Amino acid sequence: MSTDPSKWKLNHTMLRVKDPQRSLDFYKFLGLTQINKIPQPEAKFDLYFLAYNGPSSRSPNHHWTDREGVLELTHNYGTEDDPEFKVANGNEEPGKGFGHIAISVDNIQAACQRLEDAGYPFQKKLSEGKMRSIAFAKDPDGYWVEIISQKPLEETEGVKETDTQSYRFNHSMIRVKDAEVSLNFYQEVMGMTLMRTSEKKNSNFNLYFLGYGPKPKEEDSANGVNPVAGHEGLLELTWNYGTEKQEGKVYHDGNSEPQGFGHICVAVDDLNAACQYLEDKKVSWKKRLTDGRMKTVAFVLDPDGYWIEVIQNEKMKRSANW
Repeated sequence: MSTDPSKWKLNHTMLRVKDPQRSLDFYKFLGLTQINKIPQPEAKFDLYFLAYNGPSSRSPNHHWTDREGVLELTHNYGTEDDPEFKVANGNEEPGKGFGHIAISVDNIQAACQRLEDAGYPFQKKLSEGKMRSIAFAKDPDGYWVEIISQKPLEETEGVKETDTQSYRFNHSMIRVKDAEVSLNFYQEVMGMTLMRTSEKKNSNFNLYFLGYGPKPKEEDSANGVNPVAGHEGLLELTWNYGTEKQEGKVYHDGNSEPQGFGHICVAVDDLNAACQYLEDKKVSWKKRLTDGRMKTVAFVLDPDGYWIEVIQNEKMKRSANW
């Protein structure tokens, strides 16, 4: 029995939502397709899985576990009718930790204009702030959705069309207390590759992009375009200088109150072997395979206490009737 982390995939990111229909409408407007739904009426919640699934997508018609860049929306029954219910978007205290998800697009000006014309709000428009190459839209629950470009901005200037099926669910961002500790965990324990580092010394933070697969050959592509903008299923770690010196836990994991972001998920080649591998690496477990009723999922804790779900890639080995 063995496992090969190079065959693992950063499968999905889970967000809790208040009203599933409003959230589905928003993400489908961004070109995502619902590829699966797992109702859990006994536990009074439903899971919706969305991904880019068109002919020009990276993994069209793949099983939902055999993908990178999947978005899981979790709806607990009744929240849509509860005026007091509100998720934590991860960018405000209390509850600061998770930052955003990011969509890379073909023509960023046209993509942002389309969102604006549809009435969706922005945390930051392209024309605002110092960074004129990224924008942040807000979904119906207030989660930030970063919009980045797959092309040099001069190539898309004045272009009015945008093809949502060329979009990619590029990355999910979490803040980490100690960059060295987190980078070691995600590389040496979870088997990820450090794809790109972006140092923002003048602003006192660094960004690290990790994922499965080989590192891009060029650290920086022509015209300043992010060399991994066409990827899916990346994890962005944001380290603010000095947090490693603070006592105790710095960031919120999203699963204690106030709740919002739930977890990232890795799909593995052999679930039992992967869990034994992680056991040998002496990980901290939130839930082992043998714990609880669900014997087909496990949860590992990263150094900041964020949850990492571990599931079987069903293309590689059948284990569950998802």
